[in-house]
Amino acid sequence: MPWDANHKHQSRQRILEAAAQLFVARGFDGVGIDDVMQQANMTRGAFYSHFKSKSELYHEAIPVAGFIAKEQLEAGCSNSFNLLKHNYLNQHKGADDTQFCPIALLISDIRHRDPAIRKTYEKVFAGFVEYINSHVNERSAALAQAATMIGAVALAQTLTDESLKAELLAACEAATRCEQE
Repeated sequence: MPWDANHKHQSRQRILEAAAQLFVARGFDGVGIDDVMQQANMTRGAFYSHFKSKSELYHEAIPVAGFIAKEQLEAGCSNSFNLLKHNYLNQHKGADDTQFCPIALLISDIRHRDPAIRKTYEKVFAGFVEYINSHVNERSAALAQAATMIGAVALAQTLTDESLKAELLAACEAATRCEQE
């Protein structure tokens, strides 16, 4: 008996969510199809009924990773944009590396990918900027805050000195604080 359409959609979502987490944590080259399917609790053979290639999966997983990160950051923030920024800049505390922002952690990975994947990443970044812009109401300020926050998180992931990491993130949080809250 064939699976219903809902089952196929749910299976595809499981694969995308597993891939999103793994790609953010390890980058494109650090993840294999077997890794994704194991994370999704599915067989390798099931992969090919949903995606033609790992590149296609990566292309579709980037927006999913952005959505997951947004949902995690907004949880418990009510209407406080400053609290959301605090959570963004401190996302490394108590979290495993599958919970980080894909915009920050895939920067160096994306630049080596084909134009279609880079365009998808750009759309996720543009959505992040628009989200910030809805709170600061000035595009240049939104771009500056996005670059500061993304850069801080990306750089913090490379630092081994915890006090330097904390100092960097605190400085960036202070630099992006909104006065209207």
